[in-house]
Amino acid sequence: MRFIVIAVLLLAVSANLSAAQDKTRTEGEYDVRRCAPKLIKRDRNHSEFHFREGEEYRHSPVVAFQILESGETANAVLKRSSGVAEVDKYALKSVQEAKFTKRSGCGVIESQLDITIDFR
Repeated sequence: MRFIVIAVLLLAVSANLSAAQDKTRTEGEYDVRRCAPKLIKRDRNHSEFHFREGEEYRHSPVVAFQILESGETANAVLKRSSGVAEVDKYALKSVQEAKFTKRSGCGVIESQLDITIDFR
C-alpha cells in the first residue's frame, strides 16, 4: 500500500506569532513582519508507511515545537498520535528537520503543526 505525504499545515505558526514576544521587550517593539517565521525547507520524501498489526490511522498527528531565532526547530514533541507509529515518527522527524528564516532579535516562537497525510 502506498501513501503520499501531501501537506504540512503551517496555520499554527502564524496563529502563534502573538505568543512569540520576548518578555524583555516592551509592548510595541515586536515587529511581526520582520519576525514572522517563513518555512524554507521541509521534508516531502516519504512515500510509503507500513502499519504494524493492530495499528489504525485515527487522525493526523500534531507536533508541538519551538522556532529559534536561528531558524532551527527545537523541543519537538508529539502532542497527538495518529495511531500509526511510523506516521508519528515521520511527523516528528519532519518538524525536527524543518528550517525557517533567521529572525535575529525576535525571540523563540512556541508553535504546533497538524500534519496532514493524504492516503491515496
